[in-house]
Amino acid sequence: MKQIPAFCLSLILSGLGCFAQSELHAALHEGQYQKNLTHVGSKTGDKITYTLYLPPAYSEKNGPYPIIFFLHGAGGGNASAEVLKSYEAARKAGHIGDCIIVFPEKYAGTVWRDGAKGKMPETNILKELLPFLESKYAISKDRRQRTVMGFSMGAAGAIYWGAKYSKLFSVVVALDSGGGTSVNDSKARNYVPQYKENRDALQKTPVNIRIVQGALNTRGFRATLDELNISYEFEQLSKDIEDYPKGSRCINKRDPTKKMLHNPACLTEGSWGRNTWSFIGKSVGKAANPQQ
Repeated sequence: MKQIPAFCLSLILSGLGCFAQSELHAALHEGQYQKNLTHVGSKTGDKITYTLYLPPAYSEKNGPYPIIFFLHGAGGGNASAEVLKSYEAARKAGHIGDCIIVFPEKYAGTVWRDGAKGKMPETNILKELLPFLESKYAISKDRRQRTVMGFSMGAAGAIYWGAKYSKLFSVVVALDSGGGTSVNDSKARNYVPQYKENRDALQKTPVNIRIVQGALNTRGFRATLDELNISYEFEQLSKDIEDYPKGSRCINKRDPTKKMLHNPACLTEGSWGRNTWSFIGKSVGKAANPQQ
């Protein structure tokens, strides 16, 4: 009997390990959790990579479902496992119903704008991936059932998409966006003049905005929203370490005296995480749970 070459055995075991890891990730979630999916854009020819989550009882007859896009931070890390853990806990507690959640990937440093870093995130996700997903799954086309949320750079992207594409989205959730967002400064990293240019439309057909701050701040942007009379919900995480329970993902495990407020796991846990999902749930309405 021939022996399997060592390098082949290594590849086989590595493949089995990846399979086992994939199965483990799927087992952690109640719904259908699919990582590293790809779609080739019909306009650009770009390979679009994404993670897709379908609710546990997903079926065509129970649709159409609200959709949530979660935009990653500047480093491009996939926070889907942490975010979905929080979502499923909130869903189980009745704070939000069934939703389809999409995590676009590989747009580090783009602030989710076409042309940045040689990439086309707006076109890829909204004009190529979204129509493809609509053709394959029971997704609501009603803007009232659509949310864009994100962390850090993704929070800035969500703020930007929410105003520029207000005909597509009615809910914006920004998790620890920084001070680089401005309505007035054209040199700002996240220049969003649409909030001023489209103020009347945003007031007539509101975009429901929730801003959650951890380590960073959006004081300037929020002050402008106040001036423009554009309403939003705001929550600031506590600066006192004593306010976080033992085992909180907002606390550094290696050094319990230090906080880790700028990470998606922290920003979607605890009462502030539940408040976020409840905010989305109230905004998208009854269709968030078609089984009820």
